[in-house]
Amino acid sequence: MIALEEALRKNGKPKIFNTDQESQFTSDKFTSTLLDQGVKISMDGEGRTLDNAHIERVWRSLKYKNIYLNDYQLL
Repeated sequence: MIALEEALRKNGKPKIFNTDQESQFTSDKFTSTLLDQGVKISMDGEGRTLDNAHIERVWRSLKYKNIYLNDYQLL
């Protein structure tokens, strides 16, 4: 919990902490660290990272079919 505690110290406590339901985020030590500071916990279902697959494919296509083929200049 050192990383979580350090993040809370450096950045302040959020109102809501959103995670997925993997074991490291559901442990008593992790959740109690947040709850003791008054942070609400919101958990997505396990494996929700796949929800982002479609937009990742769009960005990959854009990069490979356009950006990498053209020499765009920054303004």
